[in-house]
Amino acid sequence: MRPMFSYFSNQTIKMRFQLWIVVVIVTLTLSIIVPFYFIEQKDRLDEAENQLKQVITLQSLYIERWNQEKLDTIKRFAVSDHAKFHQIGDLKREFQDYSRVNSECLSIAYVEKDGFIRSDADPNISYYVGDRQYFKQALEKKSFVSGVIISKDSGKPVITFSAPVLGDHNDFKGAVLGIVTLEMLNSLMKQLSFGDTGEVYVLDSEGNIVTASNDTSKSEEFVNVPMKTEIMQRAKTGSTSNDSYIGFRGERVYGQYKWSTGKSWVVVGEITQREVFQNLNQLSIAIIIISLVALILSIGAAVTIASRIERPIRYLLRGTKIIQNGNYDYQIDADKIRMAPIELRMLVNTFNLMSDKLKANISLLEHSALVDQLTEIPNRRYMMQEGNKQLQACIAAGHMCSVMMFDIDHFKKINDTYGHLVGDRVLHHVASILQRLSGTDTIVARYGGEEFILLAMRKNAQESVSLAEDLIRHIMEEPYTDEQVTVKLTASIGIAEYSPTLEFGTMVLEDMVSRADHALYRAKSGGRNRVELDR
Repeated sequence: MRPMFSYFSNQTIKMRFQLWIVVVIVTLTLSIIVPFYFIEQKDRLDEAENQLKQVITLQSLYIERWNQEKLDTIKRFAVSDHAKFHQIGDLKREFQDYSRVNSECLSIAYVEKDGFIRSDADPNISYYVGDRQYFKQALEKKSFVSGVIISKDSGKPVITFSAPVLGDHNDFKGAVLGIVTLEMLNSLMKQLSFGDTGEVYVLDSEGNIVTASNDTSKSEEFVNVPMKTEIMQRAKTGSTSNDSYIGFRGERVYGQYKWSTGKSWVVVGEITQREVFQNLNQLSIAIIIISLVALILSIGAAVTIASRIERPIRYLLRGTKIIQNGNYDYQIDADKIRMAPIELRMLVNTFNLMSDKLKANISLLEHSALVDQLTEIPNRRYMMQEGNKQLQACIAAGHMCSVMMFDIDHFKKINDTYGHLVGDRVLHHVASILQRLSGTDTIVARYGGEEFILLAMRKNAQESVSLAEDLIRHIMEEPYTDEQVTVKLTASIGIAEYSPTLEFGTMVLEDMVSRADHALYRAKSGGRNRVELDR
């Protein structure tokens, strides 16, 4: 009796679960009347999954090619000399020539840099599109592909493609806008139905239907209709689940998805569960019964094992609450859990060892939480806590204060050219310069990435501008140098002085940081390597 007791008391949780799993598997095996059901089910699911993947992959490839072809065409117009040098007449003749040979292209237009499209018939007539998304993207020097919209002129579903027109100095000169119909896509979709109930949908990034493999002669009825099914949620979250769900037409289906055109569109294929398992419906009752038996056995096994581990877990929970209240050296009496599984006894021993070191580690972590490990200067958290306290004290004493947002110009290029190791050393080098030159009345902290923040106590805006210009000069005069490379550096700085009226946030420091950040944005937009003061 004694050896048997010793054997079970020394069993691990894994061994106990394995024992119960064996019992459940044996019971289920003896109870299953049609063991081939599971193989047949898996084969049917695999077949449906592969069929869906093949169809949506084919459609996705076509969409990628179709979108890229249209966008490349718009880009070619945007980089042409006629667009660059504002030869609008010649450019519009190119537009007309292309539209005549390409029936999909409904229209192509040139948008001036002021956001207006001038009429061909009367230059005095213009249309303002500066508030449109494609123009905003063009201002940021980005191409744009819209979702599907209904054309007000033709009543057809269309997609807009746009590309910025840039000068020789990368300056914004306008944008080329193309409006394309979906005739080719709809024609292809007619050929993509499979099986009796299989369908393919093309959705935009918000889940609205672009086109579908049903009767596309009435495709307008489907444009911008949202597909509020689980497959769109899976696409948005990147889920790889193959479970069934309620499809667009209200039936339970299996589906697959594939993002296309840089996550602008998603191709969805669906086939009903009824069709996939049309020969297996009679086996459902047997599977439900077997599942219930397995569930009951699993619950019994879980209850049995839980009764053995409940007591030590209760001690551990109590210990964690005591440590949470500040008694970091609390110990659990190991004699009280000598009957627990060996893993739990090891866990309690580990808990006791951990509590011996926890207090020292917490102190170390509290210090580390306020210091940036790379540059060895205070971090953003330190600035928002300790810096805010010192700022409030300085303001209460009647002194002026300023915040400087400091950003290393073209830091990504440094990482790309010399590698991240050199980039890290450059950050450390810049941090040391800032600390050395800022003085005792200025707190220097790393704000994030290549951005630093300086809180200058007892300095008004003009004094901070003088300090900022000095910092920029030293950054230029002291490039990072090691045995292999020399990296020349410049920086941009935005400055905001204390104001009793808050524009941003609920704290003075938050407001100053936000205003300084806006000034930094102007400094970088204005050509970098400069200082901008909040206006």
